[in-house]
Amino acid sequence: MKKSDFEKQKSASLSHQLVKVGRVINERGLASVREAFHLPELKQSHLDLFSYIDFEGTGVSEIARRKGVSKQSVSKLVQEMVRMKILFLKTDPEDSRTKRVFFKTSGPFAIQKGFEALMSIDRLLADHLGEKSCMSISKKISGLIAILQADHQK
Repeated sequence: MKKSDFEKQKSASLSHQLVKVGRVINERGLASVREAFHLPELKQSHLDLFSYIDFEGTGVSEIARRKGVSKQSVSKLVQEMVRMKILFLKTDPEDSRTKRVFFKTSGPFAIQKGFEALMSIDRLLADHLGEKSCMSISKKISGLIAILQADHQK
């Protein structure tokens, strides 16, 4: 297959376009959070852990189970985030052999900053596409999510 044919296929693929939009939004959001918190070493893999950590604290093994990855990979990311002062570890009161992962005060604030970055992208899109178009796209994407989640559960 020629490169030009492959590029045409990619451009014609709705799934590819959605993945690309998601990647661009992630990159912009990550850049915003790095800047807001002066954390140039922050990576997407760090942010990916946020949704698996409860505000009441979560064990490293539980984070790994929820994420579907090894405890070792989660431990490495958690240690990096502890060094960045995003997370802290505390002995689990129910099992002194394990540590629980908690957000430092900046954790929830970082999530809020990330959400603000997403909202600024929403405003940019609304400015270019119009509110009505953005609402329509959002509804359609919600429908796509529902279809894909229902199909995945079969």
